[in-house]
Amino acid sequence: MRVFDTERQEWGGSRRERLFHTDQYLDVPRQKSVRQQTGIVLAVTGLAFGIWALAWKDEPEPYKDPTATQQESPETASGGTGDEVPADGSPSQDTTFESSATLPEDYESLQDIAGYRVALPKGWERESRSSQYGIDIVDYRSPDGTRRLQVFQVMETSPYSSLQAAQIEAEKLDGYEPVAMEEVPSAVGQAAEHEYRADEIAGEQGGGTRHVIDHRFEATDGERYALVAYGSEADGTEDERELVDTALLWFCPPGTQCDDPVG
Repeated sequence: MRVFDTERQEWGGSRRERLFHTDQYLDVPRQKSVRQQTGIVLAVTGLAFGIWALAWKDEPEPYKDPTATQQESPETASGGTGDEVPADGSPSQDTTFESSATLPEDYESLQDIAGYRVALPKGWERESRSSQYGIDIVDYRSPDGTRRLQVFQVMETSPYSSLQAAQIEAEKLDGYEPVAMEEVPSAVGQAAEHEYRADEIAGEQGGGTRHVIDHRFEATDGERYALVAYGSEADGTEDERELVDTALLWFCPPGTQCDDPVG
C-alpha cells in the first residue's frame, strides 16, 4: 500500500523499495547532516587542489649564479671555448701543450723485423742470433764498432732476479767492477739495472776498460726485456746512459701499438 509522505511531499513505496534505497528514506535531520559532511569534504578537497596548483605554477626556476651570466663574451655566446688567445697574441697562463719527445741529435726511431720498436743512433749495423727464450738476441753496433746496444727477452719472473742470474756471469769477467745493481723506477712495471766496468768482454772491439749498463724491465705486454749498452770507459759514461734511456723511452714490444712518447 502506498501512502503520501507529507514531510517529503511524495508517495512512499513498499518495504522492499526502502530496503534497496535506504539513503532516500532517512529522516530529515540525518539527510541534512549527510549533506553538510559531503559539502565539507568537497570544500577541503577543492582548497587543497587550489593550493597545489598555485604552488606548481609559481615554482621558482633553478638557481643560477648571477656572475656566470653577467657579461658573456661574444666568442662564448657563439659557441667558442672561451680559451682563445688574447688580442696581444700571447697564450694564457694555464694553456698546456703536449708534443712527442724529441730524439737526441743523430738518433732515429725504427721498427725492427723482430716486431719491436726502438730508437738508436743513425747508421748503426744490425746483427742477430737465436735465443733460448723469446725473440732473437739483436745487437746494434756503431760504424767504428766501439759501441753496442743489445736487445733481448728474458725468461726470469722479474727484472731483478734476471739481473742476479746475469751478475754471476759478469763477475767472471776480467777486471769486473760493480757500480750499481738495484731496482729502479719504471712507468709501466718493475725494472732493475746493473751497471759495471770490465777490462775484457767477449765480442767487444777496442781496447781499454768497458762500461756497461744492463737495464731489464717489464713492458706494456707484460713480458720482460733487456736493453744493454756497451761502450768505452775512456770517453765517460754519459753516452751509454743516453743510449739506454733513449731506447727505453721509445721501446714498444712486439705485437703492440704504442703512441710516440710525450716530451
